[in-house]
Amino acid sequence: MSIFQEFLESSLKQKIKNLIPLTGGASADINRIILTNNKELIVRRSVIKDEAVMAIPKLLEAKIQKIVKSFGAPVPEIIMEFSEADEIGEGYIMEAVSGETIPRKILKNDNYEYIRDKLPFEIGRSLAQIHQTELDRLQELEQVTFEESLNKLFIIYENFNQPQPVFDLAFKWLETRKIVDYGKVLVHGDFRFGNFIISEKKLESIIDWELAHIGNPMEDLGWLCVRSWRFGNVEKRAAGLGDIDDLIAGYESNSKIKVDKSQLDIWQLYGSLKWGIICMVQTFAHLSGAVNSLEKAAIGRRVSETEFDLMNMIKNKNFL
Repeated sequence: MSIFQEFLESSLKQKIKNLIPLTGGASADINRIILTNNKELIVRRSVIKDEAVMAIPKLLEAKIQKIVKSFGAPVPEIIMEFSEADEIGEGYIMEAVSGETIPRKILKNDNYEYIRDKLPFEIGRSLAQIHQTELDRLQELEQVTFEESLNKLFIIYENFNQPQPVFDLAFKWLETRKIVDYGKVLVHGDFRFGNFIISEKKLESIIDWELAHIGNPMEDLGWLCVRSWRFGNVEKRAAGLGDIDDLIAGYESNSKIKVDKSQLDIWQLYGSLKWGIICMVQTFAHLSGAVNSLEKAAIGRRVSETEFDLMNMIKNKNFL
């Protein structure tokens, strides 16, 4: 038995019947725990990866989830937390929420036909709930403005010394935009398909808070609408599910913020540029020899996809 399993059994005061590794995030080792009483839990703990430098500490993730849950947002309940002093890394255990996370299944399978049309409104309403979180309890989180985000992204891009004319154009376009100050909110940071747990009846939970920060509420809405997160349903701007008006209606039903679609356009374009540069980062991690990964090599093709999207948005004002 590993030290990890021994620690979990001792802390939970339950024997573990099965410990199932799950796909990790940028900074997390994730396992599903099945106890002898058949109760299921999820454990997330820190791992050290070069690409995880922007991820917040796991104990701060747990704190955010507890706070947003107290405000009524759909997130898993935190069962317990552990620190580096426990010799297995920093992390937490949370309830295992039933449902599906794989986008293509939710978008294509007949089982989800009932809920698909309702999800844009429900996702928008849940995001508005998250954005109402009291920030005085989250002073550890970084506060980032649009200008700061754009500058940081440009520095990452410039360091590769691999000029991409479309990316250069996108940076210039974004630099000239006037950004509306809606006030500071808790930003999830990766609010998209894949980080939603969805059942055949409703949005069950929002997960993966490792990129949370304080910023502009349009960042989450714009990221959700990036074409890459529609998984083939490109004509449906709201996460491949439906119309942007339903998403906005859901958000505004639970918020005093009135969404300006032109601002959403700006943040969507920023999100596409950001994703394109993330694809560059991952590809060059392989090309440089830092890691040997077919997955990272293959993701290079996504750079061209984002260039196509950016050109459509800038030249044709086509944000669909």
